[in-house]
Amino acid sequence: MSLKQVDDGLWVVDSYFTTLGCRGSSRMTVIETASGLLLHSPVRLGSDDVAAIQRLGRVHAVIAPNLYHHLHVRQCAALFPDARVLIPDGLEAKVGPIARAEVMASDGAISLPDEIEHLVVLGHRLLRETLMFHRPTATLVTADLIYNYRAEHFPAEKSFFRLIGCYGAPKVAFYHRFSLQSKDIAVALIDTVRRWQPRRIVMSHGRIIEDEQAAEIFSAAWMPFTH
Repeated sequence: MSLKQVDDGLWVVDSYFTTLGCRGSSRMTVIETASGLLLHSPVRLGSDDVAAIQRLGRVHAVIAPNLYHHLHVRQCAALFPDARVLIPDGLEAKVGPIARAEVMASDGAISLPDEIEHLVVLGHRLLRETLMFHRPTATLVTADLIYNYRAEHFPAEKSFFRLIGCYGAPKVAFYHRFSLQSKDIAVALIDTVRRWQPRRIVMSHGRIIEDEQAAEIFSAAWMPFTH
C-alpha cells in the first residue's frame, strides 16, 4: 500500500481485504480541507502510510461512510487521537461503542469543513451511507454507491461482480433495489449529484472515474432504481 496523489488536495490509499480466502479491493480517500485532512473509509494502515499522511498535515476526521466500511475505523482513530470520528447511525449497535464517535444521522446532524458537501442517504436499510463532494477538486467520494470493476482487479472479485452484472462499466449493485424504502431516495440521490456536477468519482471499490460527465455516469447507473 502507498499514498497516491490524485489531484491537489486529494490522495488515495489502495488496499485489500480477505473473505473466504479470496481478496477484494478497497480504497481509502484522503481529502484536504482548511480544517485538516479527512480520512474516508479507512483501510489497514502501516507505519509508512501513517508517516505519509502525517507529512500532509493534521487529520481532522476519520470517517466510516456506511455500515460496512468500518473494519479499520478504530485502528485509524487510535493512530490519530485528535481526529473526530464520524460514523453512520446504527454502527455502534452493530459493532459496539466507538471512541469519540459522532453519528451522521441526517444532513443537518453533522458539521463538515466548508470544502465538503454531503448527503446522508436516508431510507437505505442496508448501507446508511453518507455521500461526499469535495468542491475544490470536483470529486464525488463514495464507498458503495457505485462500483467500477475492471481487468486490473482481483480474480475472485471480478468473477463475483461479473455474476451480479457489476463488471466492465460503472454499475450499481442490484441489492439497492431491495434496500431503498422509496424510489424517491434514488431520485433525490441523482438530483444531488447532478447539482454538484462532479468531474471525478472516487469509490472504495473499482477504477476511479475521471470524466467531465461523471455526474451523468453516476445518474445513468442509478436511473433503473427510480422506476
